[in-house]
Amino acid sequence: MVLEAQREQTRLRQSVQRAVATPISKPHSVVVAFALLTAIVCAAAIALTPTMSHAVFIPLIVAAAFLLSGRRLALAIAIVLTGYVTTAAITWSDAPTQWSVAVALALIVGIVAFANRQRFTMGVPLSVGSSMLKDLRQRLDTQALPPEMPDGMRVEHCVMPSRGDAFSGDFVVAARRDDHLHLALTDVSGHGPSAGMRALLLSGALAGLLGETRPEDFLPGANRYLIRQGWRDGFASAIHVSINVEDGEYCVGTAGHPSAAHYHAGSRRWEMITGAAGLLLGLFDQGPQDYARAGGVLEPGDVLLLYTDGVVEGPDGDLAAGTQQMLGLAQQAISAGPEGAAQRICGASARTGGQDDRSVVVIWRPVPESSESRHARGTASV
Repeated sequence: MVLEAQREQTRLRQSVQRAVATPISKPHSVVVAFALLTAIVCAAAIALTPTMSHAVFIPLIVAAAFLLSGRRLALAIAIVLTGYVTTAAITWSDAPTQWSVAVALALIVGIVAFANRQRFTMGVPLSVGSSMLKDLRQRLDTQALPPEMPDGMRVEHCVMPSRGDAFSGDFVVAARRDDHLHLALTDVSGHGPSAGMRALLLSGALAGLLGETRPEDFLPGANRYLIRQGWRDGFASAIHVSINVEDGEYCVGTAGHPSAAHYHAGSRRWEMITGAAGLLLGLFDQGPQDYARAGGVLEPGDVLLLYTDGVVEGPDGDLAAGTQQMLGLAQQAISAGPEGAAQRICGASARTGGQDDRSVVVIWRPVPESSESRHARGTASV
């Protein structure tokens, strides 16, 4: 169990290391090359004025952004700007085109500075950041795929990053062991790429634990793992469910996470599963006794709903009102059938306000089709 989690973490770390290991082997040489190239461009622009536009300095800034980062990027930009200012001081004619180039150059430098600050939080160069994020996103999506389920149980999920980010701090891991589905929905602190990187590493460890521990040991094990990492602001909330795919009996545990909701098809009412509670992961050393669990039974037609706080947090921060609003959205979503309800709930909650990542998991038991219905459908098709 532990070895599997460690192996998964090692594979993920190696993936990150491979992604960032090779972009630039000699950054000092690149800075020197930029200095020489800037001198050549500066001399050419002065000699060929007005034939040669000052816009020739813009590609140098863009190239520096892709090849360098941090202080070396700042140095390269300073060199290029020095060349531009020198050229402009000698050849300035107050023409509209020269003003346009000056404004464009200032905007590009601002954009590059902002992008450099963003990627600094990730620790990866821009030249590999996009491909790495795509690879890591694919890994998270793969780990979230539910295992093969019998006809009497269905699972869907939706993860919607905040503000259109490519990465989310929310993730889902799922595994099936014998006749039980084990699933965890986790919300890592923060947003964007930095939260996504932590989510990736944590998801690998939790995937190794999931289904290999007793349900009551899963959250304490996840908590111990997160404490050992020593991440700054590295806490997370989580909800874990273990459900028998044959008879629908389930148990739920939470760690600083919103309660699960159970829709009873017979009464057409929602029940909040409030008996499960525990502290956030990564704060204090906790044992199984500190993560209370609650249970129930999904009858045919029932739905179990898991979600992150981004679904119920509105602009005013009223969680109670947000939860009631979410249940109303969920009622509307499942009235059209549980299929696709997770996506509909996420989409509807995004329109009601709030800037957090949003994730929803929907687990339901389809109503068995009666023999009369099957016979009627078969007769109609004939």
